[in-house]
Amino acid sequence: MGIKSEQFNRIISLRLNRAGNDKAINAREKVSPTCIICPPKGRKPNIEINGTWTTDVDLPAFNIAIKNLYLNILTAQYTSVEVEVGYEGNTVVINGDILTMYQETPGPEGRTIIQCVYGRMQQWLDANVSLNYDAGTSLEDILSSLKNSIKADRVRTGNVAKTLTLKTPLQFDGKARAAMSKLCEIFQEDRLAVFMVGMEIRAICLTKGDFIEAPQVLQYMSAPPQENTGDEAGSFYTTITAPWMPKLSIGNILEIPSRVYIRNYATVGGSSKTQKIQVTSLSFHFGTTGGTNSMTVQGFIVR
Repeated sequence: MGIKSEQFNRIISLRLNRAGNDKAINAREKVSPTCIICPPKGRKPNIEINGTWTTDVDLPAFNIAIKNLYLNILTAQYTSVEVEVGYEGNTVVINGDILTMYQETPGPEGRTIIQCVYGRMQQWLDANVSLNYDAGTSLEDILSSLKNSIKADRVRTGNVAKTLTLKTPLQFDGKARAAMSKLCEIFQEDRLAVFMVGMEIRAICLTKGDFIEAPQVLQYMSAPPQENTGDEAGSFYTTITAPWMPKLSIGNILEIPSRVYIRNYATVGGSSKTQKIQVTSLSFHFGTTGGTNSMTVQGFIVR
């Protein structure tokens, strides 16, 4: 079923939050957020957002640019942001801690730039953790302990990752990000990826058809997929450019129906069957005005 035309009404609504105990705020002042609401139709505020997510253990970041924003308080007082973004009837909410917030040249065409990291990612990945498990311990049990140590919301594993157990004892003391890398190393032959999405830990086995959520179906493409080979496992991977899909996430399976190839490219570079891609990297650039609406997806082809 195709995306309805009204779903292409773009929406970016912001909620900028301030710390309640910020000394720069008068103690008698009610600490309330600054909200910018984007109507689904009619005149919209000029806002852009871009970001990159990967299965690597790093800090996924996103940037927001707002044109012609005037604030009556210092930008330094804002500590976090909540963004509802997408199309009418098809949006996602992204939460982030603000790293920097500044205004470019003031004036009617001036822009405010907000640079963020996803959720409380920095605190989580830099937290100290200790793991001590015997052979035979399930990956889910290890990840549950890791979740408790860094106070994440939950753990989600793919159907293949659920079956993994330690073949040798595990002893680890160090940063959470190093612990995730250690688990990927231990289960390297299973192509395990352990990473953070929002406020949860996820684990999937790449190239094995492993998935956590229902597959997403690509409806439109901006260019034919570029297939490549030569990664360390000898698997095929591909790069896709298309309009952004707000609910597509790292680790998801992205399906490309044959009709999408035929509709966009006839028989040139087309495919006679549905292809499935395991998403390992996703970058997007999306705005309420103008032609800014694209994503670039990389992932392994699921055979």
